[in-house]
Amino acid sequence: MTRPAVVVLTAIAVIGLTACSSSKTSATTTTSGSTKSPIVVKTPVPESQWRSPITVRGTTTLTGELTAEVLDAAGKQLGSGKTTPSDGKFDVKVSFSVEKLTPAAVLVHDEHSDHSVQVGVVVTP
Repeated sequence: MTRPAVVVLTAIAVIGLTACSSSKTSATTTTSGSTKSPIVVKTPVPESQWRSPITVRGTTTLTGELTAEVLDAAGKQLGSGKTTPSDGKFDVKVSFSVEKLTPAAVLVHDEHSDHSVQVGVVVTP
């Protein structure tokens, strides 16, 4: 295996390990306190591969605007989109641009609280 392939596979493994949780939400959640996040991402699933635009779907008990961001492994924003949940569900397409297969994460968060969910993915041109 070539060195670049090893680096990419290692980065994918690191993102996958840090983005997976033991719950059935298939994502890492961050909340204030010990409560579960009111944001659950159903799509994308961890370690899935996406071309632009990526469709982010899920459920939430929040009623305010949510932001979905695609971030590279260094945390640089590749794209973002906003959505307002309807009947407890959200759906937003986020456009991004990359030149090569890139380990990334989808971060969904509420603008007015500490609630967020992150899912490790791989994005491709």
